[in-house]
Amino acid sequence: MRRIWHNHHIWLFTIILLKTFSFAYAQPVPVSVLSAGVTPQQNIPDHIDPRTHLSGNWGGIRNRLLAQGIDIRISDTNEFWSNPVGGAQASSNYIGSAAVEMVTDLHTLTGLPLGTFDISAMEIRGRPFSNTPLYVFNQTSNIEADDNGRLYELWYSQKFMGERLAFRIGKLDLGHDFMVSSVGLNFLNASFSWPIMPDNDLYDQGPVSPVATPAIRLRYTLSPHWNFLFAAADDNPVGGPFINAKDPWNQNRDPGGTRFSFRTGALFFGEVQYRRTLYGRQGTYKLGGYFDTGRFPDQSDLRKNHKTNWAVYAIADQTLQHFGRITELDAFIRGNWTADTDRNQIVYAADAGFTLKGPFGRAGDMAGFGAGLGAASPYLAQADRRSGLPMQGTEYHLELTYQIPITPWFMLQPDIQGIISPSGGVLDNKGQHVHDEAIFGLHSSVTF
Repeated sequence: MRRIWHNHHIWLFTIILLKTFSFAYAQPVPVSVLSAGVTPQQNIPDHIDPRTHLSGNWGGIRNRLLAQGIDIRISDTNEFWSNPVGGAQASSNYIGSAAVEMVTDLHTLTGLPLGTFDISAMEIRGRPFSNTPLYVFNQTSNIEADDNGRLYELWYSQKFMGERLAFRIGKLDLGHDFMVSSVGLNFLNASFSWPIMPDNDLYDQGPVSPVATPAIRLRYTLSPHWNFLFAAADDNPVGGPFINAKDPWNQNRDPGGTRFSFRTGALFFGEVQYRRTLYGRQGTYKLGGYFDTGRFPDQSDLRKNHKTNWAVYAIADQTLQHFGRITELDAFIRGNWTADTDRNQIVYAADAGFTLKGPFGRAGDMAGFGAGLGAASPYLAQADRRSGLPMQGTEYHLELTYQIPITPWFMLQPDIQGIISPSGGVLDNKGQHVHDEAIFGLHSSVTF
């Protein structure tokens, strides 16, 4: 939740119309679907199984499109949330997101030595509720956003050097490549897909759904074990101020997703990935960081600004144990830290979790438990003390979740979350203490 000022400190949460196609194709909704509902894996299959799609194969039309290198995907996500305990008040909320993506293999389509073109859009429904009445640092759901229809990603990619070097340019969601845990993506709380620290400390919640950014991304594969990633991006494509009392997320300044401002600064990401299989158990380990050349408001005095910002992070995804043919226990841990405590709302954060694939002998099911924290800046606590407000400290979040594939194209996911010390301990806009929260949700996703 990004801080805004309106007579006194009030804590609010910060976080192209759908393109119509004649034909549509969608992959089965994978674990790695990010907040837009668009899968970051861009491989085009040679055919589809109509049983995995609500609308089938359309009499063979989809397979004919795939033969031409055109893969069109549609998915829809709906969620219902209720917090009967805690927060500023009890509430029930609905949010939803429809995603449309077209991936085109230009080499297959034209016969020329070209790469891949991708365009996607989303339609977001419902109203955000994590800012009010929950008053939390991070969203309860990774699809929670201001309701509008917008262009999402638009990019071209090409591989060189025997496919060791992959180049991508366009409007990108860098959360597909950086700071991501494959195990963490199983959870619904937004911090498990995009960490709580960049979500609060970067412009527009960072270069992730629904606000992708103009960027260049390079991936170099040294060996099956080592990957090196680098990205250079615009840090604020919407062009709004860092703190906006009327529109804290700045998404309504660009409801169509077609605005590109380059006035604030540049954002750079770098990450090293190492993969290793030991005793039949696969692990992926990542070390990275980001650097922003823009200006950021002082957390103690908003009249001041600081030049540049940075943070480092480390991630580990590890298979712990196989139990028979279908059951597998996986875990992840991730940490983020910055020394720039004067300009960042969150100065360190950590999350971790376990997932069990195939519980109770059900091959498609998944059970998970995750936990995390985000620590507020001491400069922010000083400002609170001077204003006579509670000094903000650390917010803790817990999640218990279970995925159930009802059909190959329809998945349900009941979810329970707990928030301890929302935003590190704050008052609501009525001056009342925001209590610890119990949140219950039901997520569903459909592949068309």
